[in-house]
Amino acid sequence: MSENLKRCKACEETFTWNEDVILVNDDVYHKDCVELYPTGYFAMLDGEPLGETENEDGSMAFDILDEGEYEEESA
Repeated sequence: MSENLKRCKACEETFTWNEDVILVNDDVYHKDCVELYPTGYFAMLDGEPLGETENEDGSMAFDILDEGEYEEESA
């Protein structure tokens, strides 16, 4: 068996070419080894998809951006 074969991070078994796999943070798992939960929201702009987000209600700019990437409030 080739040492290049990837193994499932959960069960440590190798993958066959036609198995359903899940990629999470560069780690690969058999689909049946993990539990999937539908989370997040899909953002659209003028009818065009932007991508997925878990930021449904929005966040304060200072929670997401680094200092200097947003304007400070005037006193």
